[in-house]
Amino acid sequence: MPIKLIVARNLAELRKARGLTQSELAERFNYSDKSISKWEHGDTLPDIEVLKQLCDFYGVTLDYLVTDNPELQEGMIHEEARVANKWTIVGLAVMVVWLIAIMAFITGQVVFGEAKWNSFGWICFLWGAPATFIVMLIFNAIWGKTAWRPILVIALTWTAIASVYITLGLFVSDGAGWSLWPIFLIGAPLTVAAILWNLVLKKPKKVKRDD
Repeated sequence: MPIKLIVARNLAELRKARGLTQSELAERFNYSDKSISKWEHGDTLPDIEVLKQLCDFYGVTLDYLVTDNPELQEGMIHEEARVANKWTIVGLAVMVVWLIAIMAFITGQVVFGEAKWNSFGWICFLWGAPATFIVMLIFNAIWGKTAWRPILVIALTWTAIASVYITLGLFVSDGAGWSLWPIFLIGAPLTVAAILWNLVLKKPKKVKRDD
């Protein structure tokens, strides 16, 4: 196999094993995704300096990059399994949240009586929404991509505010809780703060290079 195609295949498989898209890799190396696509299709080869940077990034030698490496495919399979395991763990954690909500609902029926509790018991499921986003934020901080973080923060903010408002409306005497709708105004600055914080964490974009 021509060395250009060997390098192209190895670059593509190393990138996929890292769980990166061509655009994300291009962002890291200040190249356009068109350049990454050309490298991975064997249309062009990166210069020796870029190849060395790619080797350092992936933790491989230059010799490894230019050699036919069938074991890379096995490494990709292991990486895909690891990513699938992460999603499974997140899914199980979210299921635990809703299992707790169901248990709280059933417990309320036993303690307060089914007829009375059914009028208010659904509040357990209401609070399941912000609890779910808290769990997802925790796992996102450990494993996830920062691009999802502001979305999760915003979702947590508005579901938590809605849960607080509805809970107060139901349980504060004489319906006074429903008059506390201004608490939704808190969500606006928190949403803006989440967006701005995400922009602060992003690296400034440079002019991307093409080969």
